[in-house]
Amino acid sequence: MTKPSNDKAQASPTKQFFVSMLTRDITLADAILDLVDNCLDGALRLADGEAVDYGRYFVKISISADRFLIEDNCGGIPRDVAKNYAFKMGREPEDDRDSESETIGMYGVGMKRAIFKMGRNALVRTRNGEDTFEVPITSEWLDAKNWDPLPINEPTEASENLDEPGTTIHVSDLYEGVARHFANPAFVNEVATAISQHFTMFLQWGFKIELNDQRVAPVHVDVLVSPREDGPAPYVFRKTINDVTVSITVGLNTSRRAEGEDDDDADFSGQRDSATAGWTVLCNDRAVIVGDKSRLTGWGDLPLVPLYHPQFSVITGIIEFRSKDAKKLPVTTTKRALDTSSEIWLESLVKMKEGMRVWISYTNDWKNHPRSDQQSYWQDAQPFSLSRAIEAVASRTTVKKTNVSDASGHASEVVEFNPRKNNVLPKPEEKKPSSKKIVFSRPAEEVRLVSKMLFDDPDEKPGTIGDECFKIQLAKANTKKRGE
Repeated sequence: MTKPSNDKAQASPTKQFFVSMLTRDITLADAILDLVDNCLDGALRLADGEAVDYGRYFVKISISADRFLIEDNCGGIPRDVAKNYAFKMGREPEDDRDSESETIGMYGVGMKRAIFKMGRNALVRTRNGEDTFEVPITSEWLDAKNWDPLPINEPTEASENLDEPGTTIHVSDLYEGVARHFANPAFVNEVATAISQHFTMFLQWGFKIELNDQRVAPVHVDVLVSPREDGPAPYVFRKTINDVTVSITVGLNTSRRAEGEDDDDADFSGQRDSATAGWTVLCNDRAVIVGDKSRLTGWGDLPLVPLYHPQFSVITGIIEFRSKDAKKLPVTTTKRALDTSSEIWLESLVKMKEGMRVWISYTNDWKNHPRSDQQSYWQDAQPFSLSRAIEAVASRTTVKKTNVSDASGHASEVVEFNPRKNNVLPKPEEKKPSSKKIVFSRPAEEVRLVSKMLFDDPDEKPGTIGDECFKIQLAKANTKKRGE
C-alpha cells in the first residue's frame, strides 16, 4: 500500500529541449513552406466554405544573410486566436477553426517551428479587419526557463499599420548556418523549386508567390487525355476510404527529348528522364512529393513492377488524398514526406501499381518502334491535371462506376477505368524484328545540303534524312547481294 503525499514530480518539458527537438527534424526549406501553408490556410478561412479566388492573394518572401521576411494579404490573425491558440506550442482540442476546410495543418507548430529554426528574434505583425497588433518573440523569452505568455503590442505609428488584412513575420538575429544558407543563391533556387512543386496547384489557380522579388512559376504535372470516346486515356481510380477521397491517374506525360535530338524518331528506350515522370503525391492540393521513382511509390516491387528505368520516363502517376480531417492524410508533420505505414496509403498503393502495370506494358509493346508511329493515335490528346483527367475519363460510357458503403454506412461512388482492358491504347501493327539505333552527327550545313538534294527542302528533319539515306544504301546492298 502507498499513500499520496504533497510532493509533486515535474513533468513539463524544458524550453531549450522543446525548441531544439521541435526544429531538428525539419529542413530550412520545409520550414519556409510551412509559413506559406499558413498563408493559404488564411485564404481558405476567408472563403468560409466557398470557392477561393486565389488570384486575389499573394505571399512575398525575402531572404538574405541578415534577415527573413514573409508577408501576405490572406486575412491576418484574429486577436482572440492570437491570444488563445496561434502562439501556443501545439493545437488545443477545442481549436476547430479548420474542421470544415481542406487544410494540411494538424499540430499547430508550423509558424513557431519555422521561427525557432531560423533565428532568435522575431516580430509577427498582423491585421485582421481593422485590428492591427504585433507579437514579439525575443531571445530573452527563448532563454528564459518559464513559459510566460508572449506580449501583444498595439501599433503607435501609422507606419506600423498594414495596408490590408494580412500578416508579416520578420526574423532577425539569424543562426550562423541559416545566414550562410540564405546568402547562397543555390539555396534560394532550392526554395523556389520546392515552392513551385509543393504549391503547384495553387500557383496554377492564380495564387502569387514571390521569392526575393521573383515570381515563382508552377511545375505542371499532367497526363495526356484524348477527348474521343475510343481515344487513348490514362488509368483512373477514385474511391472514398474512411472520409478520405483517393484519386489516382496514371498515363503518358508530355516529356520531350533533349534539344537537338530528333523527337519523332525516338523510341521508349532512348527517352530523356522527365522531372515529372514517376509519382506525384498530393494531399489537399499540396504536392508532398513530385516525380518519385523509388520503391516508396512501388517502383521495383517485383515481379509486378520493375525498377524505374529511362524507358519509363514517359509515365506519370498522380495520386491525391483529400479530407477535411488532416490527421487522416498519409503525411508527416513536415508535410513533405509520406506516412507509408498508413493503412490508406497501403490500400492505395495496390491501385497505383495496377495503373503502372498498364503503362509499363505499353512502353514494352512500343519499345522497338519510333514515336512517329504513334502520333496519329495521340495527335488530339491534351495534357490534363489530375482532376481534369478524372473528369474527362469519367464522362466516357465505358468507365466503371459502382456505389459502395464503408463500415460506418457512408455511401460513395467508386470510379475505375483501365485503358488496357477497355482497348483504347494503340498497339503496334506488327511485332518488328529486333532493331538497333543508329546515331551520328554531321555539320548542320552538310545536313541541309543532303536534305535539299533528297527532298528539295533544306529543312527536313534530321531523323527523316538519316532514314532516307539508310534506305538508299540498303537498296544498293540488296541489289549487290542479289547479283552475287
